[in-house]
Amino acid sequence: MNKLMDWQYSDYSKIDPAALKHFPFDNPRDAQLETISEIIDAINQGFKYIILEAGTGTGKSAIAATLANIYDSSYILTITKQLQDQYLKDFEDFTLVKGRSNFKCKSYLEDNVLQSCDEGKCIVEGHMCKYSMKNENPPTCPYYRQKCIALNSKSVIANYHYMFLELNYVKDFTKRDLLICDEAHNLESMLMTQLKLEFSKKELKEYIKYDLTYDEIYDLNNGSYSDWIHFIEEIKSKYIKELSKIENVSKVELLQKISSLKQKINDCNRFITNINFDPHSWIVDFDEEFEILEFKPIKIENYAVNSLFDYADVCLFMSATILDYNLFAKWLGIPADEIYAIRRKTPFDNRRNPIIVPSGYNLSRFNIKVNAPKTIGLIEKILNDHKGEKGIIHTVSGQCMSYLMDNVNDNRLIAHNNKNRSEVLEEFRQSPNPLVLVSPSMDEGVDLPGDECRFQIVYKIPYPDLGSKQVKARMQIDSDWYDYKTSLRLVQTHGRGMRYEDDFCKTYFIDNRLKNYVLSSKFIPQDFKNLISPHDNVKTNMLIVEGENYLKGNDLEKAIMHFKKMIYDDVDDYRVYLNLSRAYHETSLYEEELQVIFQYLSNHPTDFKHFKKSLEMLEAMGYFDLAQMD
Repeated sequence: MNKLMDWQYSDYSKIDPAALKHFPFDNPRDAQLETISEIIDAINQGFKYIILEAGTGTGKSAIAATLANIYDSSYILTITKQLQDQYLKDFEDFTLVKGRSNFKCKSYLEDNVLQSCDEGKCIVEGHMCKYSMKNENPPTCPYYRQKCIALNSKSVIANYHYMFLELNYVKDFTKRDLLICDEAHNLESMLMTQLKLEFSKKELKEYIKYDLTYDEIYDLNNGSYSDWIHFIEEIKSKYIKELSKIENVSKVELLQKISSLKQKINDCNRFITNINFDPHSWIVDFDEEFEILEFKPIKIENYAVNSLFDYADVCLFMSATILDYNLFAKWLGIPADEIYAIRRKTPFDNRRNPIIVPSGYNLSRFNIKVNAPKTIGLIEKILNDHKGEKGIIHTVSGQCMSYLMDNVNDNRLIAHNNKNRSEVLEEFRQSPNPLVLVSPSMDEGVDLPGDECRFQIVYKIPYPDLGSKQVKARMQIDSDWYDYKTSLRLVQTHGRGMRYEDDFCKTYFIDNRLKNYVLSSKFIPQDFKNLISPHDNVKTNMLIVEGENYLKGNDLEKAIMHFKKMIYDDVDDYRVYLNLSRAYHETSLYEEELQVIFQYLSNHPTDFKHFKKSLEMLEAMGYFDLAQMD
């Protein structure tokens, strides 16, 4: 039996008094207190690693905040600045710590030099900064001031990159009671990025006049671990020699180079330490587009615990998409008997974001050249069907993005490059026009609620790039990983279009392999598979949204007529009856409201939860006794 099928949604129902006491808001969402209580229970049982998959809308940030309030000290790590800022906005008692590049060096400002702290005097000149934590209490250097506050704070918010370097190399921050890893499905990729070492062909030439030849790259690709170390030691020695020539030269234009050389020397030292720990888990690759030589880990199961998880007594991993907690833990090197896994379903009705599968085309690498031109008409038809709405086309690759931008005839399309992604995304968000964002990299970490995204087009299956030597090597030793990563990206992509309870969106698949992939993947949850709608279900969803728009526009008479007709047409969907009951309530027709609720529940008693709030209101008004439902 597939292990994934064993991971059922939690039915834990106890509420720990500590969860109630430390919850940061007046009104918890459904199952929030129960989830917090289950985590407390797991910790009390002695579990070090808690894995929480909780769908969008479950309130994971509030869960994290409550636990941070309960325990004496904690780290909350995130990937995006947006999520960091959201934590700080919602939970004012927490402290956010950021890297040096976010602050200006106070010492250089005295010399009328505007320089960030990552190229500050204490880094570039190596002098003991009079404004640092060692020489002032509290320090007045803006970077050290916020760091000093964080060191003395109960709960600290940071990004993974900053805290990884701090815990492992700077070592001012130390072990805490609780480590909360948000967006934890990215942990493996994030740690791989932290561990890799890069050499830019251009920078080697510019900084140390070293010409990295293609013969040398070939030899490294086919060489041994000792050959790699020899190469890196040679480059490091040249960095040190160049640094000795310029580090005492007082020229503003050299500040960036001095800082960069010091960083590169440190990177080489760190890499040599890391690769010696597990030398057979690495590859060397050369990115021909950007001319960068990369030494990268294939897997990080022998690094994650020592480099991150050991810095807390308990680790909580949170994400809307873990999918398979056994593999998630295995790939991070976490012992199976130390895991407690919790799964909570999204409170949102995902049928409001159906997956529509028109007659698409096979876009495998063997067929895409022939079939890509055939997709243009289909995409233009979808765009025309949504001509007054914003949407996204997820292209998966930059090559497909360029092809669609060149061939789709619609002036609403906008795209980005590697340098202006954030700016173009913000332009898309702020524009009053129904723009369509074409991108290979908006599949996660992007929040587009309401009218910011009413439809999505997924162009092809988002397989990891087999052109990457790292991906190919990992697939050869672990075939599950490749399928897992594909499923993860697909589920994340779908989630961009629906961000709150009353939100709605449509997601279209162009690649005709997508439907079979979703239905056959052992990692994609059944709830997601159910969203692949036959035409009748799509039509029902569209009619429900139409009726809900009448409600939002306060056209109650039209809403009542609309939903009554759907019931007359035998549409058996709780949303029809729920919306009709709400329309009756708004027109003070409480008896009719009660009648339509009972009409539905008489055939579907297990759907009581959808009508509970309405019945509680009717009970408070004296129209109904909730005890009758027992």
